[in-house]
Amino acid sequence: MQCRLCGGLQGRVLYEFSRPIFKCESCGVVQVDQSEGVDHYTESYYRGGVYADYLRDRAAIHRNALQILSKLECLVQGRTLLDVGCAAGFFLEAARTRGWTVRGLEVSEYASNYARQELGLAIDTGSITSPPSELPRFDVVTLWDTIEHLDRPDLALSNIHDLLDPGGVLVLSTGDYGSLLRRLAGKKWRLFADPTHNFFFDENTLGRVLTQQGFQIFRVDRIGKWVSLLMILHQSGLSFAHSVRDWLGKTRWNPSLYVNLWDVMTVFAKPMAEIGMSR
Repeated sequence: MQCRLCGGLQGRVLYEFSRPIFKCESCGVVQVDQSEGVDHYTESYYRGGVYADYLRDRAAIHRNALQILSKLECLVQGRTLLDVGCAAGFFLEAARTRGWTVRGLEVSEYASNYARQELGLAIDTGSITSPPSELPRFDVVTLWDTIEHLDRPDLALSNIHDLLDPGGVLVLSTGDYGSLLRRLAGKKWRLFADPTHNFFFDENTLGRVLTQQGFQIFRVDRIGKWVSLLMILHQSGLSFAHSVRDWLGKTRWNPSLYVNLWDVMTVFAKPMAEIGMSR
């Protein structure tokens, strides 16, 4: 087992799944023994896989977007935004309605095609580890529950650093391996269930990776989010959930509930030079 971040060869296996999860003894980052390919992000991933029906989560995603966009609008003067791992583009759609100039980057052909064809968004199908050469600079780059899916988070962050305008802000969310819920749940922690998760950071390990790529964290939130009832039932594992989910699937009704399990962190960071200039 070789760490894909620091190259260390010493790893301690924590949990044995189909892909063993190990902790690098050199840098402390928890990760899986091998990576998954982009062919896993097909329609079946978004409908009936990890998600019950991602397209029906649109209202909940819009609701979450409004609270984060209001914060971003106080942090930057410009209004250009790149969403990495934008899926079907619902966050970008919400930003566009507030006057942002938006662009997305998404590895899934299914999701990126939907965003382009149904929402009319500027979406590139591809990875941030090898981004399109014609991408401009942005005031804000976001990664919502994306960094844990990447094969090379360090390379992704380096590329994002180059894409940020002076004064720009990087915002990302990811599961918190150091959270109380993870420690209590052990191998049953909910974020281990997604087979496309490659990395599991806590605040310290993520901070080190960001620092190595020229960023400094200036804010960490552990806010909840609105989650659709379909999604809650789909991931609950309750015996009655399947029949209720199927009934909801036949209706237009899919309310959202506010959930905060305190095991996801939202991290705000700036290039180090910008942090120094602002002091």
